[in-house]
Order: sequence, then C-alpha cells, then structure tokens
Amino acid sequence: MKVLMFVLFLLASAFVWMAFRGTHFSAIGKEPTPALPMVSAAPVPLYPPLARSVNAQGVIHVKVETDGHKVVQAHAEETNKLLNTAAEENAKNWEFSKHTPATFTITYRYRLADECDSNNPAVTLRLPTEVEVCQHTFRLD
Repeated sequence: MKVLMFVLFLLASAFVWMAFRGTHFSAIGKEPTPALPMVSAAPVPLYPPLARSVNAQGVIHVKVETDGHKVVQAHAEETNKLLNTAAEENAKNWEFSKHTPATFTITYRYRLADECDSNNPAVTLRLPTEVEVCQHTFRLD
C-alpha cells in the first residue's frame, strides 16, 4: 500500500512539474519591462484645420524618447504629413513625473464623424499611449 501511495505521489508530482515547468524560470535572464511614465502636463491635441478641410483622417504612431522629465525626440512612423506634424508637435510638448528615461509609442487616432461637435473636437486620452481626436466632418455648405 505504501509503495502504491509513493508511486501515485511521484506521478502527481511529475504531472505538476510538467504543467508548470516553464513558468517559474521563464523570467530569468530577461530584462523587466519598464513602467511607462506618468504624464504631468500635455497640450490638448487639436484636429489640424488643413487636414480637416481635406477630410484627412487616420492613425498615427509617434515613437517618443524621454529624458526622465520630458519628450526629447518624437517621430511619426506614417506618411500622412498633415496628421504627422500635428501628432509630433503635440507629443514633443509632453512632460512627465520623474522617471527612468524611456522610449515608447503614442497612438494618435484622428477621426472625422458627424456625431462629433462641429466647433470643438472630442479628445479622449488614455495616457501615455493613446490619444483620439474626433472632429465633425468638414462640409462646404
């Protein structure tokens, strides 16, 4: 009986080991992912008037580099010049609480929609990685 219990214990241990074998040691030797910095100040992003007048909209990814306090470099990865410039200029003016210098991407979504206010854009911030600017569709009446 004792032998049977011992064999069952060994089998159960083997199953547990196989189920969890990579989870405990998988982080060894890997760099920890740095925490994203906390935004302390940033200008309100607006829809670029020229982009709105030609009904330009889209997603812009801006790669930013910080020095531990503010953005020191911002570069948009897309080719929509009208939206790129607005996103880059906005990101360059962000400030953060003191942190370890970091590099991360901010996703700007510029959207034109009839449900948005015709005078003021609706701005949604999910700091520090997402910005959405929704402006009423431009029409010549």
